[in-house]
Amino acid sequence: MTIITPKAILSYPHLFEPRPSTPGGEPVYSCSLVFEPGTDLSAMKQEALRVAREKWADKTDAMLRAGKIRMPFREDGEEKGYPPGAVFINVRSRTAPGIVDRYAGPDGKPVRINDPEALYPGCYVRASLRAFAYDTNGNRGVSFGLCNLQKLGDGQRLDGRKKPEDEFEAEE
Repeated sequence: MTIITPKAILSYPHLFEPRPSTPGGEPVYSCSLVFEPGTDLSAMKQEALRVAREKWADKTDAMLRAGKIRMPFREDGEEKGYPPGAVFINVRSRTAPGIVDRYAGPDGKPVRINDPEALYPGCYVRASLRAFAYDTNGNRGVSFGLCNLQKLGDGQRLDGRKKPEDEFEAEE
């Protein structure tokens, strides 16, 4: 089942060229989605729990209580510069996500984004995701796979980088 996230802040975007998530690992497209405090994540949490129960059945609740299943929702983002109380998830895909703007083109559908500069750390997005369970080398948990992304608007850059036209003065 595909789920559409609420509005999120984009962080660590690797959306146009895949990169290995671990040294020597398979290249993947990835990003972090940062949800501001108070964002309703109940549909995402229900989907993650549904997938966990599908994988581990009657053992799921006991495994969760014992900390034997990792869930994708993280709250330790202040050291990364995320707002206090924010929740974030890391998502990835082996195939390139489709990326669109919020604005419609002549056909009435959202316009495709092909410019990597348009999706920077700090812009606002929402994503379509698919939850999946994993059980690999003693690691058990639920994660989300990235399907597609929609840019919703501009935000303050998380990396502090400025546009060149904002950093330099023009000479006549």
